Amino acid sequence: MKSLKDYSMNLPEQEYHDYPAWSYSMIARYAKEGFSAIKTIHDKIESTPSMKFGSLFDAIITGDDFHDRYVVSDTVPPPAEKKVLDYLLSVTDVPFYDIPTDTMEEAISSCQYQQKWKYPTQYEHIESERDYYEKRRGGREVVSTADYDDATSMAEQLWSNPVSGELFKRGDNGNVEYIYQSQFRVIYKDQFHDAVEIKIMPDLLIVNHDEKTVTPVDLKTSSMEGFDWWKENFVKYRYDIQAELYTDVMRVVMNQYAPEYKDYAILPYIFTDISRTDKVPVSYQYDPSEPLTIGEYQFKGWRQLLSEILDYEKENAVVPSNIKTTELNDLRDLLNSPRR
Repeated sequence: MKSLKDYSMNLPEQEYHDYPAWSYSMIARYAKEGFSAIKTIHDKIESTPSMKFGSLFDAIITGDDFHDRYVVSDTVPPPAEKKVLDYLLSVTDVPFYDIPTDTMEEAISSCQYQQKWKYPTQYEHIESERDYYEKRRGGREVVSTADYDDATSMAEQLWSNPVSGELFKRGDNGNVEYIYQSQFRVIYKDQFHDAVEIKIMPDLLIVNHDEKTVTPVDLKTSSMEGFDWWKENFVKYRYDIQAELYTDVMRVVMNQYAPEYKDYAILPYIFTDISRTDKVPVSYQYDPSEPLTIGEYQFKGWRQLLSEILDYEKENAVVPSNIKTTELNDLRDLLNSPRR
């Protein structure tokens, strides 16, 4: 029997992120920001320091390629030299002393580096910081000792916890597989729109072949303590969409692309959160089979949200559907309508 990971896209992480398909992050951005997100919904999101730390932590927990992706170093060039070296890293990966003169001059000019200096002086100062370039030129990202120590300390707490330690195991355990960061894509079509592709990359799938179950697990890092994650972040970042979308996509994968898994049940989604603040992991279970409802308000699911996005893009809409441009808008109606 083939493993579910055999059906993965198996792309390098950056290629996966660049792959042009709809994803949880795009749909959730529209859910959070509304119509104003439409213009930039396909734009690449620049990584923030917290996102970079989260990726570092994920690499320690879920991957075996940490040393291929990261190098730990506290040596950081001054901003001006770093800008030139980062430019060079974007255009070449040859050893520093093999960089052609015209490439170096182009980088210096593009970064407007110390324009009053002559080239030999400019080169000398950049050369003095070449260690940063050499460490990164293979595509590895430089992380500080403090970040690395924090991430490894959090990993130890995660693995020693009785719940998360059972979830985030390495390798296989009898007939139980632990599949980390597999990538899947499916074709989705509703009755109103052309077919589109959807992609997902679950942090972990726990596949129990004896019980014929698949448990999706997602690892979160947050700024607040894990015990507050459920009330601070779950609705704010619409993680219900992630749970519903990933579950639905995996059902399609298992029904259409990996039919030997057709009779496997997908169990409720598990989120494990850990914070740098207290380093105490807390795990939560969420059943996405019913829409998220708080009080009397029912949140829109990913299908309705994606349908709205596709409608707006097809129509080249300039205002949201509840706003009229050819007649007066009733403010009482707008103010009393649901805003989520």
